[in-house]
Amino acid sequence: MKFNPKRLQSIYYLGPEGTYTEQAAIRYNPSSKRIPLPSIDDVFNSIVRKTDLGIVPIENIIEGPVTETLSALLEYEGKVNIVDMNILPIQHAIGVLPGHEKIKSIISKDQALKQCSNYIKEKHQGAELTAKPSTAAAIKEIAEQKIRDTAAIGDERTLRKYNLEILDKNIGNVKNNKTKFAILGRYIAEKTGRDATSIVVYPHKDRIGLLDDMTKIISKQYRINMTSFQSRPDTRGGYRFFIELEGHIEDSKIKNCLKEMKKKLGGDYIDIKILGSYPRKLFIEPQIKDIGIIGGTGKMGGWFKEFFEKSGYDMLISGRKTPLTYENCVKKSDVVIVNVPITNTVEVIKKISPYFKKGQLIVDNCSIKTQAVKTMFENVKKDIEVLGMHTIFGPKITDLYNQNVAFVHTEKSGEIARQFEDIFHKHGARIHETTCGEHDKQMAFHQNLEHFTKIALAELIRQEFEDPNTLENFTSPNSETSLITIGRILSSSPSLLAEIQAHNTNASEIISRYVEIVKKMGKQLIKRNPECFQKSMEESIKYFGKSWIKQKVAKSKKIQEALSENS
Repeated sequence: MKFNPKRLQSIYYLGPEGTYTEQAAIRYNPSSKRIPLPSIDDVFNSIVRKTDLGIVPIENIIEGPVTETLSALLEYEGKVNIVDMNILPIQHAIGVLPGHEKIKSIISKDQALKQCSNYIKEKHQGAELTAKPSTAAAIKEIAEQKIRDTAAIGDERTLRKYNLEILDKNIGNVKNNKTKFAILGRYIAEKTGRDATSIVVYPHKDRIGLLDDMTKIISKQYRINMTSFQSRPDTRGGYRFFIELEGHIEDSKIKNCLKEMKKKLGGDYIDIKILGSYPRKLFIEPQIKDIGIIGGTGKMGGWFKEFFEKSGYDMLISGRKTPLTYENCVKKSDVVIVNVPITNTVEVIKKISPYFKKGQLIVDNCSIKTQAVKTMFENVKKDIEVLGMHTIFGPKITDLYNQNVAFVHTEKSGEIARQFEDIFHKHGARIHETTCGEHDKQMAFHQNLEHFTKIALAELIRQEFEDPNTLENFTSPNSETSLITIGRILSSSPSLLAEIQAHNTNASEIISRYVEIVKKMGKQLIKRNPECFQKSMEESIKYFGKSWIKQKVAKSKKIQEALSENS
């Protein structure tokens, strides 16, 4: 049954009136009828009996999970689900009765006491601390029982409501204190594209490596991000693991992952319970929501579109023939990626630069950085962030894990640039922060020279062998890898690779040096004089070192094993 909060008029919350939970309930649905209850368990029980909504605190940005809520979620599993989340900024104040005596004790909810521990130690050291069911319950107790030697910590508005005198405001250890509240119901929330699923994994027997096996299935086999991981003891010396996964329970990846966990870990007498799927909420919401791609209709643009959409971002695609103009794409986006051919990059950057406004980020994805980054930096306004990027892979890759991505930060790179880079880091990319000069020199080797040598080798094969298929009968592991690389390069666009050769100003020097070396060594080998070859190889062994060579040989073995399995 799908969850529709508008159908439900009542919402139970952890009371009494004046709690932070009530504020969260008002923020979630101002028109709902709010019913306060004395405990978290009462909220869960009422939802089961009356099929209304409930709201309880589940996690604080400072102190972590609310253990009562985690325990109740497990106890009521299958009857009550998390259907949404709501985040409320928390600013604690401390209050007393007017005409109070010396403060001997301080009462509040246990989490609030911990969140204000620095203030208590500084201003009320030695005071007895007593936990109450809620901050509002503590305030109400002082007011109704006229307790004059006790202070309460809670919301300033609730303190004033009960006519308590405010001693200090904003007394939390961290000034951006926030609490996440779980919206509870007997329904399954619909998919939004930016969802999370909470599960609890309960092993009834201990085993060395169990936790490692479990996380490998989630993170490595199914590449699912764990956004939260909490362990809680049971009453028998074991532990339960409360995990929040990125994705919805209806997503095939989540479904298959949970099936695999039950299958592979079934022998460990393990229970896996689903606590709900809901729109994912973060304590610190990213500034990036909409990403535009200028030149997004090509293959790489298509890769970006699919990647960012799966990551929960709204995409805007603009090309020469799309209804969405460059201007509107820029104005509607938080981040704009310039992903056009090298020959057009500078022209396009200059054309779109006037459309940017404060709080946006412009990123180029050009394989040559010097001209692109310089043009962005000089043409956009000073309050626009600028970041150079090069995704050093093609559109055929299906997983970003272990792929190289280079970033060039500038004086105009700020928080949005950091958040954008974090998207790639989150998905396992190998991030390399570099300069324009270093990047372009590296690309002269990894692209220009690599393309040059392989295309030259392909030309030699054309001249010497009538049928390239005959080469397969005589390949060694090294030559097979070389032929595979030739095939990959030939699958690329000839015009694109020609553009790369033409525009990287570092390429001519690298290729010239290579040609000099080949001529010198080649002349000696033609004369049947291998000493030059041997000496060069021996010096290279010293330069690269045993460790580097051993690492490459190990990687080569893995490649050969994979080739053998797939042959």
